[in-house]
Amino acid sequence: MENFLQLLAHYLIGFYFIFFGFWNIYHWTPITEVMIKRNLPSPFFLLSIAIGIQIIAGFMIMSNTWIMLASIVLIFFTFFIVFLLHPFWHFTGELRKQHMALFVTNLTVTLGALLLLTTASKPLIS
Repeated sequence: MENFLQLLAHYLIGFYFIFFGFWNIYHWTPITEVMIKRNLPSPFFLLSIAIGIQIIAGFMIMSNTWIMLASIVLIFFTFFIVFLLHPFWHFTGELRKQHMALFVTNLTVTLGALLLLTTASKPLIS
């Protein structure tokens, strides 16, 4: 049962990042507009890198390949992005609630990636 739960965790966490990588491709224009408004340098390049990190690291986690590397990259990536794109403290009203929900959700998923580090050296299937 423990192996099944670890495998399920790998699939769910990996799928989350893959899904949002493709979500970001679909929402390319509004995301780059936000990045431009925030004066981020090279928003098209940065968004391409971010999407690549999400999809590649998500597949690495789902396929049990270099879990520690993928988890560490996603932890730092998500932690950085959540503060950059969802600073709820700069908003009021409904926008504040939306950004706070996204902020907390992303940090929670980061904790999932952190937990993967505790099982990264254990084989999923024995």
